[in-house]
Amino acid sequence: MVRKKTPGRPSKGADALSRKHIIAVAAPLLQQKGLEAVSFRRLAENLGVSAMAIKYHMGSQRELLFALVEHSFRDTLGTIKGKSPAERLRHVLSMYCTRALEHPNAVRCILNDASLMSQEIVEITEEIRKCTQLLNNGDPKDVMLNLLVDYTHGFVFSAVATGSDTCLTQEDYLRSIDWTLSLCRDRKISTPSSSRHY
Repeated sequence: MVRKKTPGRPSKGADALSRKHIIAVAAPLLQQKGLEAVSFRRLAENLGVSAMAIKYHMGSQRELLFALVEHSFRDTLGTIKGKSPAERLRHVLSMYCTRALEHPNAVRCILNDASLMSQEIVEITEEIRKCTQLLNNGDPKDVMLNLLVDYTHGFVFSAVATGSDTCLTQEDYLRSIDWTLSLCRDRKISTPSSSRHY
């Protein structure tokens, strides 16, 4: 039986509720059912508390989404493997793609609102930037960085679009990354000249 919810301060029954518990319940809901499933009202129904109790612990809806993104990508980098910039780049992209495939709705949140990028996502981006700059003559204008990040997101959304019936695998992703890195090693990727405008 669900308790009757009243406006105002969280009820005494909500005392056991915590930010950590809310995130633990909200994270799988975001992944399985999308953004609508993590409204304060829907979360309150799932937890048997008032929407105000959720707000009390999480703050705003944006703060909840930021916490979910942070939770989804925490410790993605781990220890970066590889001696060469190409090896490190391949490793970082592989780790990010793996996590993004597990949490595509968290990626959608970031793409809808870039301010939801957690510190981990910023660090991943900076690591990719460092490697692309070493591989692509400084990678002026972040051409290679943007190409790899856009390709990764496109791959993730294509892979999850058909659910478990998808035929795209992590090996397919890495095969394309290896092809791109081989072009870079052969210096076939170049940045646009500074006189060109988009």
